[in-house]
Amino acid sequence: MTKLASSAPLILMAFLAKGSETIAVTQEQRAFEGLIAAAEAVVAVEIVSTDYTATASDGPMVAVARVLKVVKGPLSAEKSFMFAETAWVGPTYKRGEYRILFLEKIRPTEFPRTTEWRILSNLDARTDFFIEKDSVPSLSTESLESFLKKLQESKPRPKKIVFDKSTS
Repeated sequence: MTKLASSAPLILMAFLAKGSETIAVTQEQRAFEGLIAAAEAVVAVEIVSTDYTATASDGPMVAVARVLKVVKGPLSAEKSFMFAETAWVGPTYKRGEYRILFLEKIRPTEFPRTTEWRILSNLDARTDFFIEKDSVPSLSTESLESFLKKLQESKPRPKKIVFDKSTS
């Protein structure tokens, strides 16, 4: 009886560990699904220039992008804007690339540079979302939601993800 009683805490710990693992997996699975809702702006862009002279200790790195299509938010098509990315994410942007960006506004006290936007701080911020240029017209909230839902169900998740005509 005492042997059984002494193993009860171990069984409880195993049960709790399994439960927390399930919660972590569930949150990770929902991460792609929640990207559109969490972002203040979602846009398809062409990267125009990058400034990666800053180091991790200097602060964020910045890039300039030209908006090709707005899925969500206040940005305008054909306008350029500057955005920041934290050092742990990049630098991965290169001039001429076509990307889907999930953005959030920067708080005025956050960065010393004159950027209004930054890459969404999210579990999947490290994921590179590319888009083929000829797929930009077919990008919509619905097609992107469907695409992200398929991604969250895939295992393992690639670091580089491309939205193309087959996904729209």
